[in-house]
Amino acid sequence: SFFDSSLLEGSFEVGPPYTEEVLELMSVKLLEFLQASDRPLSFFVFVPDWPGAGGLNLMDGPGFQGYRRNFGEDTFVLAKGREHHYITGVQFFAEAGQHAEKRYYTVPHGTRVYVLQNDAGAKRWPFSEEQQEQLLEHLKPPKAEA
Repeated sequence: SFFDSSLLEGSFEVGPPYTEEVLELMSVKLLEFLQASDRPLSFFVFVPDWPGAGGLNLMDGPGFQGYRRNFGEDTFVLAKGREHHYITGVQFFAEAGQHAEKRYYTVPHGTRVYVLQNDAGAKRWPFSEEQQEQLLEHLKPPKAEA
């Protein structure tokens, strides 16, 4: 379990269940990981755009200030609703064929992406403004073919 682990080195994607309790527990645990490690550590955290949720308030707050690596005025990268998609829980469907449309889900709400790294992580895996733009581009749903 994520909550029983001791992640001190590596680069990880974090996509917690969308409940406020889990988001808050996850935020506390991420801060513990980042504060405890002097080895390269990096997290890309995908969470719903729920203003006011306790866990998101923590990641937006001063405790995470030295670990956020995104660009722009916000404390996170925002993928706007209906402008990005996820691979669903049926990821075993092929990219093409009769079930291909079941593989992806266009998300109706915004998704926040927090790029969190300690200094060693930022040095090992630098995150640039260009990469931030590419991330948002890669999250976009494919255009329908005419």
